Amino acid sequence: MKAAVFYGAKDFRVEDVEVPKIEPTDVLIRVKACGICGSDVHTFKKGIFARPGFVMGHEFSGEVAEVGKKVKGIKIGDRVVALIAPTHVAPQGCGQCFWCIRGQSQWCRTVAHKPCGECDYCKSGRFWMCDGMQRHMLIGYGRNGAYAEYVFVPDAVLDKNVFKIPDSMSWEEAALIEPLWGGYRWVMMANPKPHETAVVTGLGAIGLSVMLVLKQFVARVIVSEVSQKRLQLAKELGADVIIDASKEDPLQKVIDITGTGRSFSGKGGGCADIVMECSGVPIALQQAIEMTRTGGRIVLVGVFENEVPLNINHIIHKQLSLISSYSKGQKPIGEEIKAAIELISSGKVNAKPLISHVFPLDKIMEAFKVQIDPEQSIKVIVKP
Repeated sequence: MKAAVFYGAKDFRVEDVEVPKIEPTDVLIRVKACGICGSDVHTFKKGIFARPGFVMGHEFSGEVAEVGKKVKGIKIGDRVVALIAPTHVAPQGCGQCFWCIRGQSQWCRTVAHKPCGECDYCKSGRFWMCDGMQRHMLIGYGRNGAYAEYVFVPDAVLDKNVFKIPDSMSWEEAALIEPLWGGYRWVMMANPKPHETAVVTGLGAIGLSVMLVLKQFVARVIVSEVSQKRLQLAKELGADVIIDASKEDPLQKVIDITGTGRSFSGKGGGCADIVMECSGVPIALQQAIEMTRTGGRIVLVGVFENEVPLNINHIIHKQLSLISSYSKGQKPIGEEIKAAIELISSGKVNAKPLISHVFPLDKIMEAFKVQIDPEQSIKVIVKP
């Protein structure tokens, strides 16, 4: 099959690789569309979060091509999306170690997976490509992903890590379910209230997805971005206030809109109830701390390429909650995914405008170059 193999920063090569072989508990999916994620962009630009020799891509939709004998409720031809990892069931650990006692058995030493030492990958030093390791890694991060004609899902369970999509939903729209699921999950972590004001900093596809979800739960959504293209789309999609961060001071604008806050340090900053930091830009996080009211919540969604100096005393005195996007969600993952599917299929969230470009797999280098330019793109989709 054709696949875009990662070799290093700004270096993908479309090559012939073997079609994944499935076990009785797995399914094989023929990829129809795969979005370029922000984490993929970091890898493309800096070579981080990835190792040479494997296939990236995790925001995908496709058609079931092969089903293991032990899989129930999934058949060949089903239109589906899948989670990036078999996280629907916690691995069985020893039950007695530090991690198992705290309900985090995925870190138990007894569930650590080892390379076989015998395959060609192990013998060539690329142990992370060994089947013994690949099966337990994240799709598109350590295990071969969906910038390819086929991808497999281990231990497939319907409505746990594989989800059917309606016929009315296009493959491209379905590829947005994964980032919209992230948007839904992260907004729920902020525990939004109907009377509250939320700010979204950074309007890539993730930031816009977060904005679209917030519109369902809070009274007012303010967005901040430097890209004119993305600001215009946010306005069209219903943002209540847009801030052009290339021309205005986002912090001062939020203060003007929400009022001046109070804390144990005295007066200052804004009164936003929630800030969703989706840009990964250091100054945006620094401003988020000042924008948020005492007792407010900041969800750290964007990934940062550089360290961020912070005023820790302001965090303490303002009694802020800084929430990692890797935190445990408020609902089971399967329920979150189905909620994201329902938001799109019901029309409550119009995801189509987020798709700015579609490229064939053999143009993946061009696709990434467009994706990293915020004045050109929102979400770029790659189709094998």
